[in-house]
Amino acid sequence: MTEKGKELFDKVKENINILQTEGTLEKQFGDFWKLACTIKTRQHDLQYLYDDSSREFVDKYRETLIKMREDFVNHMDDYVEKCINIMRKKNFTVYYAKTNEEAQKIFMEELGDTKTIYKSKSNQAKDIGIIDILKTNNIKIKETDLGDVLVQLFKYELPSFQVGPGAHFTEEEIAAKIKEVYDVDLEPKAHAIVDFFRNTYRKELLNDIKVSLTSANAISAEDGTIVLGENEGNISLITRATEKHIVVCGITKIVPNILDAVLITKLQSRINNVSYNYISLISGPSNTSDIQGTSVQGMYGAKEVVVILVDDWRTKAAKKNLFYKEFLKCIGCKSCIFPCTASRAFGNIFASKYGLGGIAIIRDYIHNGIEAAVEDGLFLCTSCENCYHWCPVSINLGEILRKMKKEASEKGLAPPYLDQYKEKIFKEKNPFK
Repeated sequence: MTEKGKELFDKVKENINILQTEGTLEKQFGDFWKLACTIKTRQHDLQYLYDDSSREFVDKYRETLIKMREDFVNHMDDYVEKCINIMRKKNFTVYYAKTNEEAQKIFMEELGDTKTIYKSKSNQAKDIGIIDILKTNNIKIKETDLGDVLVQLFKYELPSFQVGPGAHFTEEEIAAKIKEVYDVDLEPKAHAIVDFFRNTYRKELLNDIKVSLTSANAISAEDGTIVLGENEGNISLITRATEKHIVVCGITKIVPNILDAVLITKLQSRINNVSYNYISLISGPSNTSDIQGTSVQGMYGAKEVVVILVDDWRTKAAKKNLFYKEFLKCIGCKSCIFPCTASRAFGNIFASKYGLGGIAIIRDYIHNGIEAAVEDGLFLCTSCENCYHWCPVSINLGEILRKMKKEASEKGLAPPYLDQYKEKIFKEKNPFK
């Protein structure tokens, strides 16, 4: 083991000790997350609303999804070109950024003199570095998804679940924090907390937005339609009640057609046990032709819709057949975290700044290298492959993580126990003696 390996090993051990210490944020989250994962994988997933369970829904469309994503990976350039061409014809402003840094530069130019931006939940914005560049330039970020609003309210900086980032806060904690920050007494009940934000923050969302930021659940290459799913209504507000709507996402959000885009969005809803009460289809800026047939952009909705499609590592992974190429098929549902044994056991210390679980660690590896992945808890993964069997498009994250572990071991970054284990196998032919 190298000195760097020992340093990373000590850091992971320290994180585990913190996780096991009563009263720490890591311990609180870990206890909540273990319970949440157990409930999630044992329930029938809103079956009272549908004729089938979420798993049955996934299994019904699994082969369609796999074929769709494999076709994209094999013909990525064609899909991207087709999508960009049709979007430009439909009055989107479209950029194709080859790197995250290029995407960040374009984004800041489009933001202009605006000092406040309103955003929906967007893991893509983290992945592409938009959040970091906004903070570096002292741009005020106004979260609009309630979970992210709560994370911002608590100034919570640890990794959290990407789909429900504020779900671990209790009603009592939230009511106390609102009293502390706003000097408002609330009954510690969910309906009272929701009413507070609806009665205060909603007015701002309807009247004060100049620029908004979202990602996309999917984008149709056939007609350029952006599909966005939500249950709160915040995305509907910030994409309409704004001068400029900026969409930032990786090119892997592109799918063949609008039906595929809606299918993926619906699947993301079903498998996470979240009912998307709103699904927006955005096919360009608002416009009207009601004055003698003259088409004018910018009626009541956004005057501009700017789309920044980002490549960065994606084309390289496909063309060079890198070991994480299969990750390109990911539809971003995040549900692989629920059955993950390491995630259940280690909560938000088996994670990175991109979120929880193996998918977040892979993203950190892609952007920041193997040392970052080891510090995230790479070797806490048991290679059980529960994620593989759960995944709607059958991505074997366990295999990707195993190859990352191999790289780490070759660089002297593996935990010392693994060397001892290997030595027993070679010398005694039995690791358990």
